Amino acid sequence: MSRGEPGVVVAGARLVWRRQRVLWWMYAINLLLALPAALRASMSFGGVLNNSLAGERLGKGFDLTAFIELLAQPEVSPAQLMMGSVVFSFLFFVFFLFATGGVLEVYRRDQTLGAGEFFAAAGGFFWRFVRLLLFLLLALVPVGILAGLLSRVSGRLASDSPREMLGFWVELGGALLLWVLLVAIRLWFDLAQVRAVAEGERAMRRTVWRALKLTGANFGSLFWLYLRITLVAWAGLALAAWVWVKFVPAESVGLSFLLGQAVVLLWLGTRLWQRASETLWYQRRFPPPAAEPAPPASAPSA
Repeated sequence: MSRGEPGVVVAGARLVWRRQRVLWWMYAINLLLALPAALRASMSFGGVLNNSLAGERLGKGFDLTAFIELLAQPEVSPAQLMMGSVVFSFLFFVFFLFATGGVLEVYRRDQTLGAGEFFAAAGGFFWRFVRLLLFLLLALVPVGILAGLLSRVSGRLASDSPREMLGFWVELGGALLLWVLLVAIRLWFDLAQVRAVAEGERAMRRTVWRALKLTGANFGSLFWLYLRITLVAWAGLALAAWVWVKFVPAESVGLSFLLGQAVVLLWLGTRLWQRASETLWYQRRFPPPAAEPAPPASAPSA
């Protein structure tokens, strides 16, 4: 462990703050893609709520029964609304994957890149990151199989075991194990992306293998890095939920919107915080080679 490592999370937060234009661009694109889905839902719900008793009940606060009645109306199509949200969420995912190369390059160099440099880096690494995504999907297959096995075992224990709580504890322990495995896989592929950008790597299989060895050898410090930032995100979400319940009136659409956008900004910011901290973590272990000094100019001959 290097001497500077204990401050890598703080240094990552400072890096995100210095290069906050990345965060605001990500937020703006997310908002731009969310607006069409929100407008579609508003138009679909608005026509029903204006002529329904459910509208009055929902206007005074969230009512689950009234909301279910609203979804049952023939004018409202939950499947179409869900499909619209899925489509725009997928578009943002693709954009975030595309932009990741540029984001990591900004954090690696700790410089504000021009639009041309940023999108050149983003485009240069996009297809490499698509290949990494395919490797990620393969790595998730065993986790899905394990999740199914744990669900079956806990279900059988809950119904057949003489100890009533045994199935619950097995399910809880299995869920914790699966969460740790998913975090490990996320760190593994995060480091693969960081390494690909730092080294200009083109061979993604080699990057995946080396990132796996690096993650396994340093899992404790990487997990602690990830966990601290994740706890900040969840604490912020819990605080926002408490403020919404306690202080935001049900009829105050504007305040609800601002609070929701603050949560979105928080989650985007903490994700970029993780990427910045991972980049610094990698650089402290594998510092870039120092630039060789230019040879002195020779004196002109007489």
